[in-house]
Amino acid sequence: MNKNDLVYICSPLSAPTKEGIQKNMERAAHYARLVSGTFGCRAIAPHSFLPEYLDDNIPEEREAGLAFGLSVLRLSKAIIVCGSRISSGMRGEIKMAGELNIPAYALIEYGGVIALAEITQEERTDEVQICKRNIP
Repeated sequence: MNKNDLVYICSPLSAPTKEGIQKNMERAAHYARLVSGTFGCRAIAPHSFLPEYLDDNIPEEREAGLAFGLSVLRLSKAIIVCGSRISSGMRGEIKMAGELNIPAYALIEYGGVIALAEITQEERTDEVQICKRNIP
């Protein structure tokens, strides 16, 4: 990943409550700022702002949001997987990145250290392995 590359932040959005969704949006924005600031790239997390405009509970709006995110993913030089669980939306993003041969990394935050761990093509289908990489 090079300076100013566009990278896609992949983290959970879904939650049982509106407050939980809002918290996940804020977390996604945090990840984007953290990755941009640490690695000098342009990190984007569409799910950090799209739910303000599109209702995930309306199927057509959910589809529009997912399509937008996947179109941004196609432009990205890498996908950064954040958090300790893989949602259904994340699963689709990780799969698409693999099909497009976009490198995948797990974000590791531990004791003030920020790092990326490469996720191999084989590991992309193993959610446990991906999540383990996020926890040092």
